[in-house]
Amino acid sequence: MKKVIFYIFLLFCTYGCIEEIELDTVSSNELKEVLVVEGTLTDEVKTHQIRLSRIDSLIDLQKDSVFTPLIPVRDMERDLINYESNAQVVVVDASGVEYDFNETSPGIYESQLEFAAENGNSYQLKITTANGKGYSSKPMSISSTSEISNVYAEKTTSESGIEGIGIFIDNETLTGNVNNFRFNYEETYKIIAPQWTPYEFKLTNYDPCALPVPTYDLEIVDRQEEQQTCYGTEVSNRIIQTQLNTSDNGLQKFMVRFISKDNFIISHRYSIEISQLVSGPESYGFYEQLNNFSQTENVFSQVQPGFLEGNLSSIDGDPGSVIGFFDVVSVSKKRLFFNYTDFYDNEPLPPFPYTCDPHSSPESHRSYCATGPDGGNSCPQSIIELVNLDLIRYVDINSQNIGTCPGPYTYVVSICGDCTTMGSNIVPEFWIE
Repeated sequence: MKKVIFYIFLLFCTYGCIEEIELDTVSSNELKEVLVVEGTLTDEVKTHQIRLSRIDSLIDLQKDSVFTPLIPVRDMERDLINYESNAQVVVVDASGVEYDFNETSPGIYESQLEFAAENGNSYQLKITTANGKGYSSKPMSISSTSEISNVYAEKTTSESGIEGIGIFIDNETLTGNVNNFRFNYEETYKIIAPQWTPYEFKLTNYDPCALPVPTYDLEIVDRQEEQQTCYGTEVSNRIIQTQLNTSDNGLQKFMVRFISKDNFIISHRYSIEISQLVSGPESYGFYEQLNNFSQTENVFSQVQPGFLEGNLSSIDGDPGSVIGFFDVVSVSKKRLFFNYTDFYDNEPLPPFPYTCDPHSSPESHRSYCATGPDGGNSCPQSIIELVNLDLIRYVDINSQNIGTCPGPYTYVVSICGDCTTMGSNIVPEFWIE
């Protein structure tokens, strides 16, 4: 959402229909003034969450999607998003009952108590930031309710001709005049490390600067934790909406998710929980416009400023200082499990997303504090350097002299021999084999 919101803010800084503009024409000071608000109350009894951040700089839009095995992994979201801390956040219902929210991590505010949005009641979000500025939403309420009656998977082909599995839902109206649906999902999949072995490197007493050579103790020991089978979890990262024809009582075979048959997440076992949100026309319009911006190749061509309008405003009337939407919706959820072999029996499993060939290199290296020429060494990083950085996992004794500079052991990058680099080794409570 931050990427699209950044573009929208630039539109506010222009007049009429606009030409293409350079991104660096907007100052960082102007960006830092814009508060981004994300929050949805549902009719589930739970701890609700409001997220606050600031549009900081162009780096917020950049995320490297290429896995580089010999660089330690960064938490890009926490590093790049400028979360808004120390704000006062409260939700007030129509009768004056207040639900206070506490900051549980930078920019993430969670309700002190579990509660559910009630049908027939309205809720308003109020925010006071650390600098004393106040913001509020329009009062919002649940418009109607609908239930997912069925979720199922079928082999299908995408619009671009890719063969895979479509995940579909059917639903039915329960109360009110249901017109607008928004969907999100959380998918969980089993990961089996393709080059797992029951042994691992153990490096102790490592001093890379010792002279005349580095000092260390390197052992091959039994693994101390489960690293062969894990469970990865991802949440939907796109806007999925649809509308119901007035003559229909529900959706039939609406596809929420498409997965290519070559996607490794369905290699072993896959589960998805779909959440259906019944929204009002204002919410639907906001997310539809947001989705249109995110899919436009050039959002700066022939777009009117102020094209996207949320339901939040600054109490002092400062226009363009807050962007986002506070929504109140009814929700219905349903979960599905399947295996790859349920659809593609006797076919090879999808390929692992990284090549996992074993490598080798010298066990040690030149002292970091050594002086004089190094002799033009062109060998890869030593084993002890890579182990110290937690970038590799043990495979075997190097009995076949693998590598341009063979060392005593073979290894793979961590992602190939340790599933915890991609997921959790704790079996989810909902998991069914």
